[in-house]
Amino acid sequence: ASWHPPWYSSYTAHYREAESMKEAMEELLYSYGTDIVFNGHVHAYERSNRVYNYELDLCGPVYIVVGDGGNREKMAIEHADEPGKCPEPLTTPDPFMGGFCAWNFTPSGKFCWDHQPDYSAMRESSFGHGIL
Repeated sequence: ASWHPPWYSSYTAHYREAESMKEAMEELLYSYGTDIVFNGHVHAYERSNRVYNYELDLCGPVYIVVGDGGNREKMAIEHADEPGKCPEPLTTPDPFMGGFCAWNFTPSGKFCWDHQPDYSAMRESSFGHGIL
Protein backbone atom coordinates (compact mmCIF):
# COMPACT_ATOMS: atom_id res chain seq x y z
CA ALA A 1 0.00 0.00 0.00
CA SER A 2 1.11 3.58 -0.43
CA TRP A 3 -0.01 7.08 0.55
CA HIS A 4 1.77 10.30 1.40
CA PRO A 5 1.98 11.00 5.19
CA PRO A 6 3.46 8.19 7.31
CA TRP A 7 1.74 6.60 10.27
CA TYR A 8 4.99 5.33 11.75
CA SER A 9 7.78 7.86 11.85
CA SER A 10 9.85 8.86 14.86
CA TYR A 11 11.09 12.16 13.39
CA THR A 12 9.81 15.40 14.89
CA ALA A 13 8.88 16.62 11.40
CA HIS A 14 5.19 15.79 10.87
CA TYR A 15 5.21 13.66 14.04
CA ARG A 16 1.95 11.67 14.28
CA GLU A 17 0.35 14.08 11.83
CA ALA A 18 -1.71 11.31 10.17
CA GLU A 19 -2.88 9.73 13.41
CA SER A 20 -6.57 10.09 12.51
CA MET A 21 -6.01 8.27 9.24
CA LYS A 22 -4.12 5.53 11.08
CA GLU A 23 -6.94 5.14 13.60
CA ALA A 24 -9.52 4.90 10.81
CA MET A 25 -7.66 2.53 8.48
CA GLU A 26 -4.97 0.49 10.23
CA GLU A 27 -7.32 -2.35 11.16
CA LEU A 28 -8.37 -2.68 7.51
CA LEU A 29 -4.80 -3.07 6.30
CA TYR A 30 -4.04 -5.50 9.12
CA SER A 31 -7.14 -7.63 8.49
CA TYR A 32 -6.24 -8.01 4.79
CA GLY A 33 -2.65 -9.00 5.56
CA THR A 34 -0.88 -5.98 4.07
CA ASP A 35 2.84 -6.74 4.00
CA ILE A 36 4.43 -3.39 3.22
CA VAL A 37 3.49 0.30 3.16
CA PHE A 38 5.42 3.07 1.41
CA ASN A 39 5.15 6.70 2.51
CA GLY A 40 6.93 9.99 1.90
CA HIS A 41 6.27 13.44 3.44
CA VAL A 42 9.01 13.25 6.09
CA HIS A 43 12.30 14.24 4.47
CA ALA A 44 14.33 11.33 5.79
CA TYR A 45 14.39 7.54 5.66
CA GLU A 46 12.86 5.22 8.23
CA ARG A 47 11.98 1.54 8.06
CA SER A 48 9.85 -0.17 10.66
CA ASN A 49 9.75 -3.65 12.01
CA ARG A 50 6.41 -5.39 11.48
CA VAL A 51 4.04 -3.31 13.58
CA TYR A 52 0.38 -2.89 14.44
CA ASN A 53 -0.95 -0.18 16.76
CA TYR A 54 2.59 0.81 17.84
CA GLU A 55 3.35 -2.74 19.01
CA LEU A 56 5.62 -5.26 17.33
CA ASP A 57 3.39 -7.77 15.53
CA LEU A 58 4.58 -10.48 13.14
CA CYS A 59 1.36 -10.09 11.14
CA GLY A 60 1.63 -6.31 10.80
CA PRO A 61 3.08 -4.50 7.79
CA VAL A 62 6.57 -3.09 7.44
CA TYR A 63 6.38 0.69 6.91
CA ILE A 64 9.00 2.44 4.80
CA VAL A 65 9.26 6.21 4.73
CA VAL A 66 11.31 7.38 1.75
CA GLY A 67 10.73 11.10 1.74
CA ASP A 68 14.38 12.05 1.55
CA GLY A 69 14.73 13.13 -2.05
CA GLY A 70 16.24 16.56 -2.61
CA ASN A 71 13.91 19.34 -1.48
CA ARG A 72 14.00 22.97 -0.40
CA GLU A 73 12.75 22.22 3.11
CA LYS A 74 15.98 20.44 4.10
CA MET A 75 16.05 16.99 5.58
CA ALA A 76 14.50 15.88 8.84
CA ILE A 77 17.21 15.21 11.41
CA GLU A 78 15.58 15.47 14.83
CA HIS A 79 13.83 12.52 16.45
CA ALA A 80 10.88 12.87 18.81
CA ASP A 81 12.62 10.63 21.36
CA GLU A 82 15.61 12.98 21.75
CA PRO A 83 15.59 15.01 24.98
CA GLY A 84 13.63 18.23 24.52
CA LYS A 85 12.52 17.38 20.96
CA CYS A 86 9.08 15.88 21.62
CA PRO A 87 6.45 18.03 19.86
CA GLU A 88 3.49 19.26 21.87
CA PRO A 89 0.47 16.95 21.38
CA LEU A 90 -1.66 19.89 20.30
CA THR A 91 0.58 20.30 17.24
CA THR A 92 -1.34 17.38 15.71
CA PRO A 93 -4.72 19.09 15.29
CA ASP A 94 -7.44 17.49 13.25
CA PRO A 95 -10.39 19.76 12.44
CA PHE A 96 -12.53 16.77 11.40
CA MET A 97 -12.01 15.06 14.75
CA GLY A 98 -12.69 18.28 16.61
CA GLY A 99 -9.16 19.09 17.67
CA PHE A 100 -6.49 16.86 19.16
CA CYS A 101 -6.27 13.52 17.38
CA ALA A 102 -3.23 11.68 18.71
CA TRP A 103 -4.79 9.85 21.62
CA ASN A 104 -2.55 6.79 21.29
CA PHE A 105 0.25 7.37 23.74
CA THR A 106 3.34 5.30 24.42
CA PRO A 107 3.17 2.50 26.99
CA SER A 108 4.56 4.95 29.56
CA GLY A 109 1.63 7.31 28.87
CA LYS A 110 3.75 9.94 27.13
CA PHE A 111 3.24 11.46 23.68
CA CYS A 112 6.81 10.56 22.65
CA TRP A 113 9.10 7.67 23.47
CA ASP A 114 12.24 8.31 25.50
CA HIS A 115 14.27 6.05 23.18
CA GLN A 116 14.04 4.91 19.57
CA PRO A 117 10.66 3.14 19.43
CA ASP A 118 10.71 -0.64 19.16
CA TYR A 119 8.78 -0.39 15.90
CA SER A 120 11.59 1.70 14.33
CA ALA A 121 14.12 -0.68 12.76
CA MET A 122 16.32 1.85 10.95
CA ARG A 123 16.32 5.60 10.46
CA GLU A 124 18.70 7.79 8.53
CA SER A 125 18.76 11.46 7.68
CA SER A 126 20.20 11.73 4.19
CA PHE A 127 19.14 12.61 0.68
CA GLY A 128 18.56 9.61 -1.51
CA HIS A 129 15.95 7.44 -3.16
CA GLY A 130 14.47 3.98 -2.86
CA ILE A 131 14.50 1.17 -5.37
CA LEU A 132 11.98 -1.65 -5.22
